[in-house]
Amino acid sequence: MKWSRGIINDIWYERLLFLALAIMIVGIPSSNILMSISQFSFGGLWLMHGHYREKWSAFVNNKAALALTSIFLLHMLGIFYSTDMEYALKDLRIKLPMLIIPFMFSAFPAVSPKKFQWLVYFFVGSVIVVSIYSTIVHFMTHEEVRQILSRDFISHIRFSLSMNLAIFSLIILQWKKKTHFINHILAAVAVIYLLFFLFFLEAFTGVILFLFILLCLLLYYIFSTQKIWKKISLAVIVLLSLTLVVWYLARFVEKNTQYQPFDIQKLDKFTTSGNPYLHNPDGGMENGQFLFVYLCEPELREAWQQRSKMSFDGNDAQNQKLRYTLTRYLTSKGLRKDKEGIAVLTDGDIRNIENGIANVNYTRGIGVESRLMKILFEYQNFKMTGDASGHSVMQRIEYWKTSWSIIQKNFWFGVGTGDMNVAFQQEYELQNSKLDPEWRLRSHNQYLSFWVGFGLLGLLWFLFALIYAPLKTRSFHNLTFTIFFIIFMASMLTEDTIESQAGVTFFVFFNSLFLFLYPGKRAEETNPNLHEKN
Repeated sequence: MKWSRGIINDIWYERLLFLALAIMIVGIPSSNILMSISQFSFGGLWLMHGHYREKWSAFVNNKAALALTSIFLLHMLGIFYSTDMEYALKDLRIKLPMLIIPFMFSAFPAVSPKKFQWLVYFFVGSVIVVSIYSTIVHFMTHEEVRQILSRDFISHIRFSLSMNLAIFSLIILQWKKKTHFINHILAAVAVIYLLFFLFFLEAFTGVILFLFILLCLLLYYIFSTQKIWKKISLAVIVLLSLTLVVWYLARFVEKNTQYQPFDIQKLDKFTTSGNPYLHNPDGGMENGQFLFVYLCEPELREAWQQRSKMSFDGNDAQNQKLRYTLTRYLTSKGLRKDKEGIAVLTDGDIRNIENGIANVNYTRGIGVESRLMKILFEYQNFKMTGDASGHSVMQRIEYWKTSWSIIQKNFWFGVGTGDMNVAFQQEYELQNSKLDPEWRLRSHNQYLSFWVGFGLLGLLWFLFALIYAPLKTRSFHNLTFTIFFIIFMASMLTEDTIESQAGVTFFVFFNSLFLFLYPGKRAEETNPNLHEKN
């Protein structure tokens, strides 16, 4: 065996590289620590293998890798007109994988088809294990699954991106691979389970992404198939499905917003104990019922303290005002807000309220209706008060409006890498925003974030780098990569996807894996001098 000029030979180099890839792909949906360990492993392998001149040559001659690393260089350029250097350096540290992973992967040998299949299985397995763990903890503690994920693993939104990629990667792998019938059954069970968990998770971004990708695949097949009967059949299925979705949403909104008119003078004035009711039809609604009609807060306080150790005047487990959570929950059950209403509640209802569940319907179904109800409540509350604090969907509208205000003042070059937070806080103050200080966050739209930070010129370069790299490597011919690309690009509409370690690693790792290490002749041609067998 001919040894390389480094301290490990080619055989061990490829074995250890596969191990590092496996650690990374398991860590992306489960652990920031594993992601960090894997990146250090990539660096160690790159150094120990030697061949530095050939590796450097492979990088500088790889235009796709240069394009991807230029995104990090854009952040470095933004330092020169930033005032908050502490934040700028922190941001560069988070974005560092965008420099080092494409740089190293452009010189790594492509993995074999069999090893790539195993990477897919490791990834799917990691997603399944995390989802099972979160489900078990949820049923043991009644804590929301999204909170369990964010606390013990990664953000539930980032996890929903991994779930979508896992589902479609497994489907495509089984579709292309000739294997035993049992394997197809196991894969089908895994896909069905992951789909159920995706809806159960209430990650609206993930659900919309799944439906959008499914629609794209159906449309692609409609236009690509040569058989007329298939075109017509699939077109009918798509149209019927879209019609059904629109009808369902319309019915849902009507069901949860309509209410029966009433004469406030004809309502009972006192509880059965003789205490006065408050009747305020302008205080908001829950599932079409008024929150502050038939409300007797003194009775609520006394009766609640007899059922729970949590203070009526304190906060619930989600740091919401408990009295408000209780009022909403009773309203959702059609109960009066007095001691009789408290008496009807089960022990399970009390636990739900303590855990911050404000509507009994949030505990039913597989999560989709629950999430829609929350969005509808957010909208109604925002419409009445103009305050989006604590409501994720309505907050995004405020974030986007604030982003646009900053963009108009820094249109071409932005505010720089380090001054994003400063610019947002100043703009919130100028607008006299009703958002509570804890909710005065950044864009929650990666495209707007780039425009705020680096101006229109920076945004255009970011888009160019993202699209040029796969065009140059012809990676859009790979259906799995195309689905990953759609997931990533769509996620940036409602999230600052690459502003966290989990998000930036998800993006840069899978991008580099598909562009530079995917099995096939193209990957071998990328670095021909580095992949010769000795």
